[in-house]
Amino acid sequence: MTEHPRARRPRRHPLPGEFELIRRMTDRLPAGEGVIVGPGDDAAVLRPRPGYDLVATTDTFVEGVHWLRGLIEPDALGRRFAAANLSDLAAMAASPRWALLSLGISADVDAAWLEEFEYGLADALAAHGAAVVGGNLTREPERLSFTLTLLGEVPRGRAWTRFGARPGDLLAVTGSPGRAGAALALGAAAHRVPFTAAACEPLLRAHREPSARVAFAKALAATGAVTAAIDLSDGFRGDLAHLTEASGVGAEIDETLWPRDPALEEAARLMLFQRALGGAWPRARRRWVRFEPARARLQRLATELHFAPSDDYELLLAIDPALERKAIAVAQAQRTPLAIVGRFNDAPGVLTLRNAEGGTSPLPGRGWDHFSRR
Repeated sequence: MTEHPRARRPRRHPLPGEFELIRRMTDRLPAGEGVIVGPGDDAAVLRPRPGYDLVATTDTFVEGVHWLRGLIEPDALGRRFAAANLSDLAAMAASPRWALLSLGISADVDAAWLEEFEYGLADALAAHGAAVVGGNLTREPERLSFTLTLLGEVPRGRAWTRFGARPGDLLAVTGSPGRAGAALALGAAAHRVPFTAAACEPLLRAHREPSARVAFAKALAATGAVTAAIDLSDGFRGDLAHLTEASGVGAEIDETLWPRDPALEEAARLMLFQRALGGAWPRARRRWVRFEPARARLQRLATELHFAPSDDYELLLAIDPALERKAIAVAQAQRTPLAIVGRFNDAPGVLTLRNAEGGTSPLPGRGWDHFSRR
């Protein structure tokens, strides 16, 4: 794939006029395949390939809700924003093609910041065969907001959905769910957390550099192993609930199958330390003393973080047990972490966690809801 050309980082300067800014941001955008008319006209003209269904998704990122300016650089934010939409297409086993970008810009942002954001976004899309073909620009009074509409294609009648999981299907997940949410929960943007590079960098990396599993999904789709899929944008438990509701099944997670995640255990330790201090972090001049909570309490919170609200952009899959080996072989070939962590069952809407002793309890955590009270 041809990647978006990156120029020398521009110097900081105020925003130019609206149309000059649009020209700067579109002049060097790479042309996408199937684009008859791209940026610069009233609308884009696109030509899908014969024999394919069109897949469309859209996401909005709002400053202070989806990201914190001190926690992520603009080019990394662009890549993360692209990953949010790419992950939706991965969950449908679709190939990304075309994107429409709308920007709501506050007065304290300069053109250099916006160009870096756009470079990161275009690079991430181009890596998966997609290009920006149009969009919109407007002024926001207080905070930044971005909306991306991404269009893709999937062979006719072959799209994955949330509706096909069956009792007995295996429950699989990519990556390490919970890390991105843990990074935000710790309040890293305000530098209040005594992060250590070895233990906490994976949390920050999960937030800044999520993996869009597009190539893995396309390769896995060829095996016919997946009966249902959803991307993890609201948290493991919340998105699992969406899938089981759509499919009319329940699910049981086997705690012994879930890979241990030292990064989430470190996040849990820091959270318990914060609670022990009454919600305040020690000032920077105070010596950091390692805090060791009771092991059972630490493990319980780490487990909760696995299932808590977290926009990791990983994939949760229902897999035909007869094709488990093929699915694992694809994951290994694609170098994609894939864990079989449970099974779907015939108890609609019931989500449980089985521990090492064989006991079961309701699956902890909840999904993200923009309109619920926290």
